[in-house]
This record gives sequence, C-alpha cells and structure tokens, in this order.
Amino acid sequence: MKLLEKISLFVFCFLFLSTFAVKAQIGIVDRDAKIKPALVVLGTYHMGTPGNNVVNPKVADITAPERQKQIAELIERLRKFKPTKIVLECDHPEADAKTQEFYDKYLSGQYQLSKNETNQIGFRLAKKSGLKKIYCVDWSDFWDDPAINYMKYASRDAEFDGFLKEHNRKLKEEIDAEYAKLLPLSITDQLIFVNQPAQTERDNQRYFALIRIGRGKEYIGANYVSWWYRRNMTILTNIIRLTDSQNDRILVVYGVGHAKLLNQFAKESGFYTVESPLKYLKSKK
Repeated sequence: MKLLEKISLFVFCFLFLSTFAVKAQIGIVDRDAKIKPALVVLGTYHMGTPGNNVVNPKVADITAPERQKQIAELIERLRKFKPTKIVLECDHPEADAKTQEFYDKYLSGQYQLSKNETNQIGFRLAKKSGLKKIYCVDWSDFWDDPAINYMKYASRDAEFDGFLKEHNRKLKEEIDAEYAKLLPLSITDQLIFVNQPAQTERDNQRYFALIRIGRGKEYIGANYVSWWYRRNMTILTNIIRLTDSQNDRILVVYGVGHAKLLNQFAKESGFYTVESPLKYLKSKK
C-alpha cells in the first residue's frame, strides 16, 4: 500500500472513530429513527427509608424472607423487558465509581445487598440480566441555591411558615394513609399501585402547592418547582448520554415521584419507545 493510501486510510479511521465517540457521548438517539431505544421507568417507594424526603412513611422490612421471595418474583417479571442497561437513582458522576464497585463485589459474592431499591431491584435485576455495568444518573444542587430553598425562606416568614407546616402535616396524613394500604400488598402489587398513571399524576401535582410561597418579585416556590422540572430534565439528559445503541433497552429504577416527569420528558423528546412498567408488572410469572 502506498504511503498516501495509508495516510488516507488512517485519517478515515480516525474521523470515523472520533465521530462514533462523539455520538456515544451525546447519545445515539434520533426522533426520526424507525427503530428507537426502549425505555421503561419503574417508579418505586424508597425501600431503605433513607429519611431524606419531606415525608418518610413506614415501609415493610424488605429483608424479611417473604419480602425477599416477592422481590425474586418481581425480578422475574422485569426480566421479560430484557434490559440492556439498568439506570439507578444515585448521584452522577459522584457515586458512579463507588456504586459500580459495590455491584462488582455483589457479582463476585462479596457484597451484602442494602435495603435500598437500587440494590434490591437494580443490582439483582442487572445480575439476572447478565449485565456487567450499572449506571447512576441522578442530579441535585438544591441546597446550594437560596433562590429555591423554600423551607429556609418560609422559616423567616410567619405566614408562610404556618402555611408550610400545615401543608406538610396534611401531606404526611395523605401519604401515610396511602402506605397503610400498600403495606399488606406484595411488592409487585405495591409497584402496580404506585405506577398507575392517576397516581403518578397526583404525586407530581403535590409539588404545585409550593408555588404559593413568595412575595412581590420573590418567586421562591415557583423557582423550586422549576428546579424540580430541571432536575428531571437533567436526569433524562444523563440517560440520553449513556444510550449508545438504537437497540438499547433501558430500565430506570427511580423514586416514584420522578415517574410522571421522566415518562413525560422521554415521550416528548421522541428519542425513545417509552413503555409502561405495568406491562411487565402485570405479566404472568
């Protein structure tokens, strides 16, 4: 092969690989594609009760033998989606390496699963699906910006402080009543309940009460709700970035409060074939 031909071939290969790398970084997605990646958002309650929500209802001990049996049954239903990637609610990129380290140890039998749904559903489903990697996609900078910290703002205003306390009291009553209904159900039936469109819609509507916080040109509550939408848009962006094939089948395991917006944004993007988790939750074992 002549020198000029060698140089031309090298340049072609470099440009091809560079183009692929860029596409992989920004996501292999196309709203006009005939074949699109599949996406399922599985909304869950926080099985490990981390205590970082406004309301933290009582949940059953997920490590109890009967619950572990139910988790195994749930995993078999979700396997029918045939995921190629499992996406979890853990900070990106801060928690990526540590979460992957835990998953690697789990694969080698050196790690005991935590009660958290990232482990109980995400790790177990990934292993059953033969996947070597899991993905963190969460994003949050809420406490760094006083313009959206509605709790601190309300604490300095007697009227809003009273309003927020009453709002949280009623919210706790409402959510506690919902979880009292959930407790006797199997894990699968619990997730069927929380992923019903009417329920995810209601979960999202709860945020809008907060837009009432603020005076004059101060829109602290509205800023916060806008941030909540931004958070979910950023999560979707992280999912898009890890989509590297039109044949990807991505299962997202996330707090159910995110389900409405993640599904909405994914559908509106036109980048994915968005499927309901109910299709798999209600499938026969």
